[in-house]
Amino acid sequence: MQGIFWRQIVPIAAFATLAAVPAQAEIVADWSDLLTHVGEATSTPDDPFDPASVHSYTQVMLAMFEAANAVTPRYRSYVGLAPAPAGASIDAAVATAAHAVLLKYFPSEAKTIHQAMVMSLRDVPAGQARKDGEVVGRAAAAAAMKAGGIDPALPKIGYMPRARPGQWAPSSFPYDPRMAQARPWFMASASDLRIGPPPALESSAYATAFNEVKLRGEKASKARTEAETAGAIFWAFYKVDPVMRQIAEQPGRSTVANARMYALIAMASDDLGLMMMDGKMHHGFWRPMNAIRQAAEDGNPATVPDAAWEPLLNTPRQPEYPCGHCSVAATFATILAAEGPVPAGGLRFTSERMKGVTANLPNWDSFMQTVSEARILGGVHFRTTWDASMPAAKKLGTLAMERLAPLN
Repeated sequence: MQGIFWRQIVPIAAFATLAAVPAQAEIVADWSDLLTHVGEATSTPDDPFDPASVHSYTQVMLAMFEAANAVTPRYRSYVGLAPAPAGASIDAAVATAAHAVLLKYFPSEAKTIHQAMVMSLRDVPAGQARKDGEVVGRAAAAAAMKAGGIDPALPKIGYMPRARPGQWAPSSFPYDPRMAQARPWFMASASDLRIGPPPALESSAYATAFNEVKLRGEKASKARTEAETAGAIFWAFYKVDPVMRQIAEQPGRSTVANARMYALIAMASDDLGLMMMDGKMHHGFWRPMNAIRQAAEDGNPATVPDAAWEPLLNTPRQPEYPCGHCSVAATFATILAAEGPVPAGGLRFTSERMKGVTANLPNWDSFMQTVSEARILGGVHFRTTWDASMPAAKKLGTLAMERLAPLN
């Protein structure tokens, strides 16, 4: 339903154990956790794409940011929301904003959403401050729900199987073509940050990348350590919410700063989805499994075919270039590194594929390196693709922060 890229390849899940309502630890992170809960409870795997709610997750995050920022103006408003009356309750504003957007998209979870509202406002006394906060929260929600969504003027990206006449090819693309009509948040169009072409098949750069993934990404590779194998599996479906909550709960953090952080990550993720879809459809470059099995056809004497080669991870049903995981890591790192020092004890991540296992990394450079390296170790990407994908992804993170920049 959410149609958001980061939840397709990097599942976001609650860091704390999910209850029916969020705990009063950090209001923005708590409502994010609740959204994950109600989203999972109402998911429709048969047709997860709903054009009417393509940006529903992001609209919740944007609404909370606009509400918080109206009460304590510190950043540029994305929707042009006016400041709230002096003394308005920021908790009432944030909770009301999230509540309103959630109710629109998840009416079947109304009871849980209402309980969350009650718990969020249990320490906010009745009075003018609360009323003013609720008013600005409703205004923020209304403005956020008008932003984003589908632009009917944009053409769909059609899928054209690339095969010789009479040869079988996949009949569909894993991204719903309707997603191509989603309005970008920070880019003018999906092709704004399209990277250049992959290396020529006859080049030495391609041969080097080919032979590396062939050696280290093979399912039974002897050149990959046990720890590297575990890492490739872990980082294929890692969760970033634990780190975001780490940052949000650091001493001295403000509600509006946290709301901006969550909004930036959600909005940039939507744009990443468009950027990846555009690049992969445009270049249509083959995955290592096809490349290695068909190396006799690539015209490069330095690449040797292996018709039985298999990668450690299942090969995604989409073109290889650019690298989605690498790009997500680079954009997230660019945004989150700007939020301040690395939390004490390092950056904490969990994974859908290894329940109960935690990975700690010392800094954001290590995060980008580790996630990208894992795609080579998993046998699903070339190093040249990682190198080419990172600059554009970092630029997207920078564009996002500039759009919601501090006022002073």
